[in-house]
Amino acid sequence: MLTNADITLYNYVETPQKQEWIGTQIRGVSFYTKQETAAEKTGLVSQDSYQIRIPETADTQGKYFIDPDKYLLLSDGERENYWTIDNGSIFVKGLHGEIRKESDILNLPCAGKVVSFSDNRRGSPRMHHFRIGGKR
Repeated sequence: MLTNADITLYNYVETPQKQEWIGTQIRGVSFYTKQETAAEKTGLVSQDSYQIRIPETADTQGKYFIDPDKYLLLSDGERENYWTIDNGSIFVKGLHGEIRKESDILNLPCAGKVVSFSDNRRGSPRMHHFRIGGKR
């Protein structure tokens, strides 16, 4: 798989004590943007659509992938060692730091929300990857 970008993926965590976005910088992904248009009552509307493929061998800061349901059950200390993908997660092209709210990232170019994802770690090991579909 050809890689052409780095991304930062943010997962939202809400506990009784706090609400936060936890970011994972991922180096070496395939990042593709497509412009889509739709006819609405007010006229044509344009929106960016993203397809991101994260090879299983991508650099994820030493963090390990875990299913979204299990990620939410981790303690704050445990969560530092893992990353996940879930609908509603936020991604942005490039390596970025901490954020406090969604709008901090969604206002950046090449940023969006995960609307679909799949774990494609079956078949040929050299093709194992995670696929993200996203919208602006």
